[in-house]
Amino acid sequence: MGDRSEEADRSRGRRGRDSREPSRSRDRGQSRSRSCSYDAPARNKKPDDYGVDTMKITDDDAAFILGKGGKTKEKISRVSEAEIELFERDLILEIRGSRVQRRRAKKYCEGVMAQRTGPVNVTEDYNDDDLTMLQVPQETVGFVTGRAGNFLRTIEEEWGTLMF
Repeated sequence: MGDRSEEADRSRGRRGRDSREPSRSRDRGQSRSRSCSYDAPARNKKPDDYGVDTMKITDDDAAFILGKGGKTKEKISRVSEAEIELFERDLILEIRGSRVQRRRAKKYCEGVMAQRTGPVNVTEDYNDDDLTMLQVPQETVGFVTGRAGNFLRTIEEEWGTLMF
């Protein structure tokens, strides 16, 4: 039998995949195309400051950014309007778009990764004119998040936003 890392890779569907192949949904095994929230005609015209940024991430962060069925990655892509590819084998996150789109996508990815290890503290210097900050009293946090964060996710879905 193979070593532990081979078994872990097999269980995550990684064995035999090209290292530059984009991530696949872990639930359905379907290939994911670039997640974009804008219309097809807009996608063909790239802004003058279009570029690609990469981030090296950990295996745990990769799983957190991908989310169940790739939903978290799609949500980050939608709200930042950037194209995001996760190369799980290399643990590389590739972000494509204008300078502002890439900056926002990176910021949102860092916020999602920070959630894995504890509470996220969003300060005014985090603001790029892309957020609204609300103070939620401690006694109402459970109500706002809902069971297992379901109410928060419902609000995100309905309003096309990302909430920390």
